[in-house]
Amino acid sequence: MTHRIADRSRRHATRALLLSTLIISGLGLNGCQRWRDRNKPIPKPTISAPQINNDIPTPLRGTIGAEARITGTEAALVSGIGFVVGLNGTGGLTIPEQYAAHLEREMGLNGIGIGNDQGNNATSGRTPGELLRDPNTAAVIVQAAIPPGAREGESFDLYVRAINATSLEGGRLWSTDLRIGPPSAFGDPQARIIGKAKGPIFLNPFAEPGGQYDAVTRDVGRILDGGSVTFPTKVEIILNNPSHQRARQIVSAINAVFPLPPGEREPTARGKDESLILVQIPSEYIGNRQHFLDLLGHITIDQAYPEIYARRYAQTLINQPYLAGDMSLCLEALGERALPFINDLYNHPEAGPRLAALRAGAELGDPRVVQPLRAIALDENSRFRTDAIALMSKIKESILVDTTLKELLSSTTLTVRVEAYERLMERALRARRDRLARMMSRNGGLETSRTQLEALSRIYVPTDPVRGVGRMLVEGKFFLDIVPFGDPLIYVTQQKEPRIVLFGRDLDLTKPLLATAWSDRFMLTAETSDTPVRLYYRDDQNRVTSTMEQVPETLPALIPMLAHEPTPEDPRPGLGFSYAQVVGVLYQISKDEGIAAAFTTEQDRLLANLLGALQSDEVTMRPETAGGDQVLVPIDDPNAPVVGENQAVVSERRTLLVPIYRTDGTDTPGNAPAANNTDED
Repeated sequence: MTHRIADRSRRHATRALLLSTLIISGLGLNGCQRWRDRNKPIPKPTISAPQINNDIPTPLRGTIGAEARITGTEAALVSGIGFVVGLNGTGGLTIPEQYAAHLEREMGLNGIGIGNDQGNNATSGRTPGELLRDPNTAAVIVQAAIPPGAREGESFDLYVRAINATSLEGGRLWSTDLRIGPPSAFGDPQARIIGKAKGPIFLNPFAEPGGQYDAVTRDVGRILDGGSVTFPTKVEIILNNPSHQRARQIVSAINAVFPLPPGEREPTARGKDESLILVQIPSEYIGNRQHFLDLLGHITIDQAYPEIYARRYAQTLINQPYLAGDMSLCLEALGERALPFINDLYNHPEAGPRLAALRAGAELGDPRVVQPLRAIALDENSRFRTDAIALMSKIKESILVDTTLKELLSSTTLTVRVEAYERLMERALRARRDRLARMMSRNGGLETSRTQLEALSRIYVPTDPVRGVGRMLVEGKFFLDIVPFGDPLIYVTQQKEPRIVLFGRDLDLTKPLLATAWSDRFMLTAETSDTPVRLYYRDDQNRVTSTMEQVPETLPALIPMLAHEPTPEDPRPGLGFSYAQVVGVLYQISKDEGIAAAFTTEQDRLLANLLGALQSDEVTMRPETAGGDQVLVPIDDPNAPVVGENQAVVSERRTLLVPIYRTDGTDTPGNAPAANNTDED
């Protein structure tokens, strides 16, 4: 036993000696290595210039787009599962289990249940399941396309599809969360909530209220301005080659081109690190986001000598016309100091350089572009008439622009006429806003935000001799714009602000008259040209019949009467029609030749934006936890039937694009021109 212990002690001592020898040898080698390297220079940090992609055209080098990627420039598809109330017995059908479970959970979280007794409240004492089976309610899928760089509180239109209803007529959407990507029920992968949705549903205005067999899809609708952004989205610039110095230069260049306007709290650009810059779209570009994003990528980073770059870009316009669009944006981004180098190109013989220079000059507010653009706008053979109208209208306080736009209101080309109206009304609203600001400034210096001024200016626009167009708000439901120029025309909108626009002066009803709508439940009659126009309306839902022995015989007076709802405070006669119902009546009057006016609507941009937001068939849903897996979920096509939808309500999906019908019988549904015709002359 003693020998074994002694042997073990000797082995441990031997191992310790070998280990000590190896450690000492290693230290000696390291010391020798440091001795040999003692005379080598110590490396110094170096700043490497950003590398430029060789695929970038030489004239564009030095711009933001050449040295960075701009992300967040596409509209974000958002959706949610909502609950609609106020239907007329057309809901309450079988609902897929996953949607029912989701809505029951949401209702429970909001305090709806059998124990919630609110007296007269329609939901009091009822369970979520009972509400879902109520024929006056429906589950719906809500979709929207939130524009890039949307701010908190910004509004947008919504697209609504019924899951268990044959019609959404009369419905109102309860507050619904909107998440990025396709609709997701409880238990599915959940994306971030970035919006809320609620409001009354707007159906196709040409549908018959309560009708079932007029070939119009009623299980789809929209809510104008019913969405609200709750989580702002940011446009981001990611440098190709990270560099703190270059990132600071880019931030400085952006904020020099887009300085902080009054009332704004954050600058346009804000650097996060050496490779990431956050960008906020300025308020003046909210209505023209795409132009801001295009301009952003063409900003010259070096702002020290703009005249040198202006001369280079102007020369490129002539030598390389295929870069005319890019050079126009580069020149615009340089600001007013670029004007001396481009005004000589306003009358250039080649179309490319001339139009590019005119575009840059108009965006910079150069009044010298008015005459060349006016010539293009008045040229009936030009393909750029609407572009010229839009650019020309950017020149402020120009009588020549106002008179030219008024002249174009009488054009026989529909797109030219509508474009002239849109731009002239914008100028009238801007002038109205400026007058209100001056009035408030003189009357005690009352401070008013930009948003308040914008809202006040849009409510009422008096007709003035300069622009000649006017506006009034009808019963808080829609705007009525009066454009007393050219042939009679009724133009209605289906996006954002509901508007009815009346073109022309002769807007009297034609007598003798017999105009009917909705299976003769609405009638306007006049037996002879000397008898007054009488009205008959039968409301089958409320079991009320209204008759009027004499109604206004001009559209500017008839429309407010149709929308007005009598009250004890204002007992004037009226029918209380919604915007969609008023539009439906006007359409039928025009169709029955009750007025010598054509009828047209704007293009259905909402559905087009939704389809444009579908960048791929799938989106990646990020996991809630770090250990979760990413899941690919198919995007929901707004034209596709609802998954699990009751087969009784599946029908063909149609847009709300409405053709024009002339009252002289020269056009038929097969060959009627659409409201979004392009000028092919």
